Amino acid sequence: MKPNDYNTTYSTIIDDSASLQQFYLFTNELSRNRKVRFTGKLDEADNIEWNFKYRGYPLTLQYSIYNGVTLAPQNGKDAKVADKVAIILKGKNQ
Repeated sequence: MKPNDYNTTYSTIIDDSASLQQFYLFTNELSRNRKVRFTGKLDEADNIEWNFKYRGYPLTLQYSIYNGVTLAPQNGKDAKVADKVAIILKGKNQ
């Protein structure tokens, strides 16, 4: 491993006080209006992660009872795309 060659996680907070119902509203917005197909789902008691591709970029929509709803790129280089999708979802939430 080279110096400064480490894995960091990046995520954009969409709503830090979101409920589980709001998470499902975001997934509905993505699947119906943005034509996103979810490729993988991890449902646990306190954390939910749904993977999808937005225009070819792999992203993960997450819900946690501690952090609310966040959006994370699966590749660190796709952070700008995650920010763009988060802005779209935040606009629908207001």
